[in-house]
Amino acid sequence: MGQQKLWKGVVIGALVGGALVLIDRDTRQYVGTRSREAGTKYKGYVTNPSDAIHSVRVNYEQFSKRVSKGLEDLIEILNKAEDILNRVGEINQEVEQQLKAVDDPKEAS
Repeated sequence: MGQQKLWKGVVIGALVGGALVLIDRDTRQYVGTRSREAGTKYKGYVTNPSDAIHSVRVNYEQFSKRVSKGLEDLIEILNKAEDILNRVGEINQEVEQQLKAVDDPKEAS
């Protein structure tokens, strides 16, 4: 019962908010223009479903390439960070060895 009230409140809030936003003339014009453009576009998809399928496939391929490129870049960055951390670890070990050599009186003589 509580969940029903929540969704009912969300829907009513969205409708009231949308109505209040449409008080502004520029916003009404923008919404009208975009709605007509979307209607024309989707009407074309309904009359030519093969175009819709082609468009979805092309968009999926572009998205897939972007994600793949992003992952490749991320892996490259992580590999560089790993190399840097390894170098810092090596330098740290060398410094520790040099400090031990200075502190060890047997090696100092």
